[in-house]
Parts: sequence; structure tokens; C-alpha cells
Amino acid sequence: MLKELQEKKEAMEQYLKTREIYVGNCNYEQKKALTSYMPLCKLDKKIWQRSKRNVLSEGLASFYPFTSYEMSDEDGIFLGINEMNNSLCIADFFNTKNYKNANIAIMGTTGAGKTYLIQLLATRFRKKKIQTFIIAPDKGHEFQRTCDNIGGEFISISPGGSQCINVLEIRKKDDSANRLLDGTAVVQSELALKIQNLHIFFHLLIPQLTPEEDQILDEALIVTYNKKGITHDNASLNDPNKPGCYKEMPIIGDLYDELVKRGDCRHLVGMLNRFVNGSVSSLNQQTNVDTENMYTVIDISTLTGDLLTAGMFIALDFVYSKAKENRTKKKAIIIDEIWELIGSKSNTKAAEYALEIFKIIRGYGGSAICATQDLNDFFALEDGKYG
Repeated sequence: MLKELQEKKEAMEQYLKTREIYVGNCNYEQKKALTSYMPLCKLDKKIWQRSKRNVLSEGLASFYPFTSYEMSDEDGIFLGINEMNNSLCIADFFNTKNYKNANIAIMGTTGAGKTYLIQLLATRFRKKKIQTFIIAPDKGHEFQRTCDNIGGEFISISPGGSQCINVLEIRKKDDSANRLLDGTAVVQSELALKIQNLHIFFHLLIPQLTPEEDQILDEALIVTYNKKGITHDNASLNDPNKPGCYKEMPIIGDLYDELVKRGDCRHLVGMLNRFVNGSVSSLNQQTNVDTENMYTVIDISTLTGDLLTAGMFIALDFVYSKAKENRTKKKAIIIDEIWELIGSKSNTKAAEYALEIFKIIRGYGGSAICATQDLNDFFALEDGKYG
């Protein structure tokens, strides 16, 4: 009997070792050992010192069999039911007590329900008076019915379409809340900031743009705006005939005309000709869509190749400028199929722009949400620099 008991003891020790649990004999201290694991809260100090060891968080969690894995925030958005324990999943992503920021990454295979989850989040945000923007580079029609049913603005940027967001437009913003929070701050030239973003746009169209062409483009942009009476003085943006409004902005055709006059940038002229006289001439006009709607979907799924990346930038530039207007208001920017911006076939300028949004949108009271099919999409460009 004693031999059999000894064999069982050794077998148990070997089993515990496989689970990284090491045991020892408590010779002449059997009573203290027995008391230590009884629910009497009387753990002998010597026994405790011998039994003490470091443990990983995963192993520690196994000692708490009554743990409940659930997410239930007050005033949150109902996302569904947790299949593990049938608890309700209700999340308030803007609750800074529970979450460091409101950014979300959605990943799943084709048909897993990414688009459905995006629409669920977007419509719930809209009901909570959170301004929501959705950028759809693929299958934009899936968002149209919901958008129409709740009175949103569905914008289709496509060759030959009638809707347009003028990429050269400097949009008027209400920064009264920012001035109230920060007081008098250093005034930055709105024109300089806009031209800086336009350089990204043209690098997307022409990745091989040379430094010389870059300089020519910069000079042409300044002249193009100057012809509309717009200079680095922000006061020049105001229209004297329409108080509270900005002057009429130049369009791509105005820049094209200026570059043609110069005669030393055939590369740029050839590319812009598509926007003025070619297949994408629908984008050569003033903005003609509702820019104030609380629920806006921008469909760029009909654009292909370099135009898709450029269209993605036009959409991002528009929604990002709207998001930065008033940081006291909540807003959400949702980018479906973000691999178009940061994937292996993307442009570093576009990836940097997307990365900037996710890094600093929190400072403007916003949430950046992206969806893609594979985690590798985040790390495909420049060894994962933008992931």
C-alpha cells in the first residue's frame, strides 16, 4: 500500500512539473501545510516563503474560475451577444475612463461581417449625435440603402459622375471652441497648410515626381490661388460680397492652365489633363455636395489604379478637415479596406497621412475606425513601418 501511494505521489509530481508547478515535501510540517490551503486565512510564513513563485498572467487567471469575460459600458453601443457566456456586448468607445482612445481596427475574412459591423457602429454613432464619415473604396453600394434611410449624404466620386469634392478647396471651419480652450494661438497660413496636403495628392498621382517638378508645382499652386485673391494672409479668404463665407476656390482646371503656361512640366500637365479634358473631368468643378450632414458615405469603388488611391485621399482630406473643425464635438472616421492606403501597393505619402489620422484624431475628440481582411495588410509597406 505504501509503495502504491509513493508511486501515485511521484506520478502527480511529474504531472505538475509538466504544468510548471513544482512541489516539495513538508516534513514535520504537515499540520501547517494542511492549514495553509484550508479557507481559514492562516498561512504559515515559512510555508508561504517556500511556495512563493513568479507566475505569468495567463497562469494566474486560471486560479480565478469565476471570471466573467464581458464588455458592458453605461451609455454604450449594443454590438451583439458574447458567444462565450451569452452576455451583452455594449461598448462606449469614447469613455476615456475605460479606453485610452476610441480607435478601432476590424479584421475578418470575406463574409465575416465587417461591413455589417461598420454600418452598425455608424448608425449607432449617428443616433448618439456623433458626426460620422464612412469611406468605401470597395462595394460602396452596400452602404447606400442605410444612408438613404436615415437621411445621410451619399457621395459617389466616379468618372463621369455629377458629384464632386473640390480637392483644391480651403474649407471654412468654426474654430471658436478651439480659441475658447486655447486662447490666442499662433496663426497658421491656411493656404500653406492646404498646399502641403496637395503635394501629397500629386505624389499619389505621380509617385516619381522629381524635386524640380515639386518646386514648379508649389509655385503654380501659389499663383493659382493668388489669381482668386487668396494669399498667405488668412483674411484674404473671406468673401467681401458674402459675409461669413470664403471666396470661390480654384479648381484643378485653373492649376492646369497655369502649368500649361510654364511649358516646363509636361509630366504634370499630362496627368492633370485626365482631370480637365479626360475621363475624370467630373472632378474638375466646385464642391456640390452637402458637407454638413451628420452621416456621410463617400463611395470611391468605381475608381481603379492610381485614381483609387487619389480618390481615397480626396475623401480623407475632406473628412479629416471636417473632423478638425471643433475638437469639443465627437466624430468618427471609418475607413473600409484600409489596405488601399497602407498596403504593399500603396504610396508612403498616403500611408503617412492615414497614420497621422489614427495618431492624433483623439486630440480632436474623434475616433478612427478601419477594416481589412488580414493583419498582414498593416505591415506590408516598408517592413511594417505604418502598421
